[in-house]
Amino acid sequence: MKVKAKDIAKAAGVSTTAVSLVLNGKDSRISEATKEKILRISREMAFQSEITVQPGGSQRVKTLGLVLPDLKDPVFYKLLIYIQEYAFQKGYMVFFCACGDDAERCCTIVEGLVVKNVDGLAVVAPSTLEKDDSLTKTLHTIQDNGVPLVLLDRAVYSIFSDFVTTDNKYGGRAAAEKLVQAGAKQIGCILGPAQVYTTKKRYQGFQEGVALIKAHYREQDVFHGSFTEESGRTAFETLYAQGCDGFFVENDMMAKGVLAAAKEKGIHIGENCKFAVYDYEGTENVISVRQNLSLMAEKAVDRLIERIEEPEKLMPAGNFYITPLVEN
Repeated sequence: MKVKAKDIAKAAGVSTTAVSLVLNGKDSRISEATKEKILRISREMAFQSEITVQPGGSQRVKTLGLVLPDLKDPVFYKLLIYIQEYAFQKGYMVFFCACGDDAERCCTIVEGLVVKNVDGLAVVAPSTLEKDDSLTKTLHTIQDNGVPLVLLDRAVYSIFSDFVTTDNKYGGRAAAEKLVQAGAKQIGCILGPAQVYTTKKRYQGFQEGVALIKAHYREQDVFHGSFTEESGRTAFETLYAQGCDGFFVENDMMAKGVLAAAKEKGIHIGENCKFAVYDYEGTENVISVRQNLSLMAEKAVDRLIERIEEPEKLMPAGNFYITPLVEN
């Protein structure tokens, strides 16, 4: 039976990440004693490392790992396309996986990509992530062992790495201001899970925007759901029944359900009800907050490559906030 890295990790009492780093000869903070233990056990178990080579040559192909919550959301699919294209231009291939918005599965995928010896990782954390869960611990281990890591879109509690996202607070502020300018009197917020970074920041921006223009909203007009059409539909029906005539929708998938429910009620989009939505691709008359996904992709790839190709360069973790485009 073929011996795998996880078999060596179990025998040595270490993580699969540590085994991968040692067997692939990567610089890390693993002690010499642990390295020797891993190498000794790998020899005893007759482990054969998987090495990728370029056709006709001995140089390993340069690779990046990318983990996304899912590909059903057009935002994540576009992000994948932009990252693949830009990375290829820079001489890197991208291995990507979708975790089904599940934190445990995301953890398994991240460990698997490291075992496959990717040179760097970009991760969009699932919305189900909780503080100090196994994924957070795995990301800490990866960082401690020197694997370049960029978090995309959503920050992860206690992980201090390079972080690339849209300016979520700016988008929330602009949405609130545009809705009031359009004539909305009672604004409802349709948001994702409260613990998600983007949800928190977009809501904070919305609150700042409302305060800035001295408008008013009610706490009972804030609906937290999941990033799905069904959740958007439920949110709209709830808030519309409470008298809301303006809606800030922070997610494109939720927006599909919101607008479908509004049409079923005979509501004229943009006339008797106003809508400000993130990343919506439809043709309805809405206020659109569009993330600059291509620029986010380029910044993430550039940062990873810089850390991969200049490991001796001391760079503090950077936060990069890309301003979204707000359109009527």
